[in-house]
Amino acid sequence: MSEQPHVGLSLVNKAPMGMLITALIAVIANVLLELNIITLGYAVAGGVISAALLLAYWLGKGGLFFILGVSLPLVLVLFTPLASITALLNLVSGFFFGFCAALCIYKLVSAKF
Repeated sequence: MSEQPHVGLSLVNKAPMGMLITALIAVIANVLLELNIITLGYAVAGGVISAALLLAYWLGKGGLFFILGVSLPLVLVLFTPLASITALLNLVSGFFFGFCAALCIYKLVSAKF
C-alpha cells in the first residue's frame, strides 16, 4: 500500500476548479440572498485547517491527522451560528473554498521544491 500514490493527493490537481466553483456559489448566495461574513470566515478557516490536517495524513504523518481532518466539518456545523439557509450555504461553500485554496497553496509550494 505504501507504493501506491495517495488518492487524496490527486485532489491537488483539481483544486483550482474547485475554488472557481465554490467561489461562484458563494458569490451567488451572498449577492442574491444575504451576506454572512462571520460564517464565511469560519468556513474558509475551517477548510484550510482541514486541508492541512488531511495533507499531513496523506503525506504519512499518522492516522490522527485523518481523524481530526474529517471531524473538523462536524465541529464547524456544531459551533458556527447558522441562523438561515444562506448561512449553511456560506458554511459549505466557504469550507470547500478554503480546502481548495489550501491545496492550491500546497501545489505551488511543493512545485518550487
